[in-house]
Amino acid sequence: MKRILVLAGFGLLLTASCAWAQSQGADNNGGQPGVGGSSVTAGSAGPGNISAGQFDAMQDYANMAKRLSKSDKEKGKTVEDLMKEDQAAASVLVTKMPLACQVQKAILAAQGPETVDGKTTQTSTYETVCANGMGYFLISRDVGLPSGLSCFAADTARAIDVAAGRKPAPYCALPEVADIKAMASSVITRAGTPCTVRDYRWVGQNTSLHVEFDEVVCSDNKGYILALALPGSLSPVHVSTCHDSAMRGLPCKLSDNGGAIITKQVFKGALQKHAIACDAGDADIHPFGQETVQKRYVVEFKCVQQPKGLVTYIPLADAKAPFEAIDCAAAAKRGVKCTLTAPN
Repeated sequence: MKRILVLAGFGLLLTASCAWAQSQGADNNGGQPGVGGSSVTAGSAGPGNISAGQFDAMQDYANMAKRLSKSDKEKGKTVEDLMKEDQAAASVLVTKMPLACQVQKAILAAQGPETVDGKTTQTSTYETVCANGMGYFLISRDVGLPSGLSCFAADTARAIDVAAGRKPAPYCALPEVADIKAMASSVITRAGTPCTVRDYRWVGQNTSLHVEFDEVVCSDNKGYILALALPGSLSPVHVSTCHDSAMRGLPCKLSDNGGAIITKQVFKGALQKHAIACDAGDADIHPFGQETVQKRYVVEFKCVQQPKGLVTYIPLADAKAPFEAIDCAAAAKRGVKCTLTAPN
């Protein structure tokens, strides 16, 4: 039986990330368009299942010289010609998927038959480097949809196999993406957040939105969550601080981003501390942000106990200003417009 490349070691469903994804569309830092409504599942390496048999020939394909046939040599074809052909084929593939990737380099990593829904199809797998720094294994099929997985996912699957004593899954080997931490540094820096990545963690993916989430921690101990396109998505790389990501329901585990993580649970705790009756779920809490001068967090709550809406001013850490709780009408006079409760 062919071994299928999946992250079987993960059995976690991050349902809280629904709120995280929904909030991206309104993010001021270039959130991903159209995101929302689905959870992030850390249960498989990606929509594309790549059999181990396909990768048995990977070493030979990576050695480009072995792909040059006698006829190729007689025609004067070179390794550089093969690389150009592979790059062109991968470029066509990302357009077909589609995928947010301008192909910078690609090699045919594996090729051969595969059974899909009882039908045999020929597959070609390309290891691909994109202009935004990301690396992928991308698979074209004569029958069925193309698919793929990121170098982050492939590296994580390999680590799980090694820990379990199994034959390890393949990993990205092109120089630009072979070092996953260096690749992550390139991706986040090109996205506008300079960072030398010290460690990373594959978090999971939103399969309906074709987006993968990965955590990185930089050499200065600041941490971020990256939202990266998978086949089927044209969304650009999106970077969130651990603080912002935690408030959306997807906390970091490698770093606290240099300070305490403020979550929605913290905001609910502030209501309890000040005896404010409001049974609000995570989806019924909307943090507007933090005051510039008084440093209080401005947070809207929606609950049956507060029919006129509830906006709170919550002092945390070094904030000296008092806690306040007002309704949406009073908040509007301060320039804060409720989004969860319709105005009366």
